[in-house]
Amino acid sequence: MTDWNQLRDVWAGRWMRFLPAEAFPEPPAPTRYVVVLIVNEQGQFLLANIKNRGYCVPSGRIEPGETPEQSARREAYEEAGAVLSHLHLVGWYLLEPCSPQEPEPCASPVYLARAEHLDNPTMPTESLGTYWARLDELPHLYYDWSPLLEAVFRYAWEWSRTHW
Repeated sequence: MTDWNQLRDVWAGRWMRFLPAEAFPEPPAPTRYVVVLIVNEQGQFLLANIKNRGYCVPSGRIEPGETPEQSARREAYEEAGAVLSHLHLVGWYLLEPCSPQEPEPCASPVYLARAEHLDNPTMPTESLGTYWARLDELPHLYYDWSPLLEAVFRYAWEWSRTHW
């Protein structure tokens, strides 16, 4: 069992940790960003190759007037061409501080999803393409891999195996 209190990482110059939704069903701070882990039945995760970053899961800022779920679906489509079927909140990334402009903490919901199908995005996109990666490939592909990310991906995969 993962001790989430012990797993912290520095991401983009700020502290980040993961809080499972089963222990934190509500956001622990205001939500600003969203992260989408898209997994298939073979345990592969869909990565988008983002310009100037590299391979990562779809993610981004929640736009004004959007719910986190709407943002997750939009980001998955814009960055990976993924039309989502199942969408489940697995937890929250807590970012401290939220950004250089926002010194208070903020939360990023982390969703686990299945892709109903993949389209070529119709709007301009940051993505240079996609790749379905196995868990053992992620440390070599993901642009900013860490023990925290590994634990979150394994947690999401185990959840999908037992609930879907």
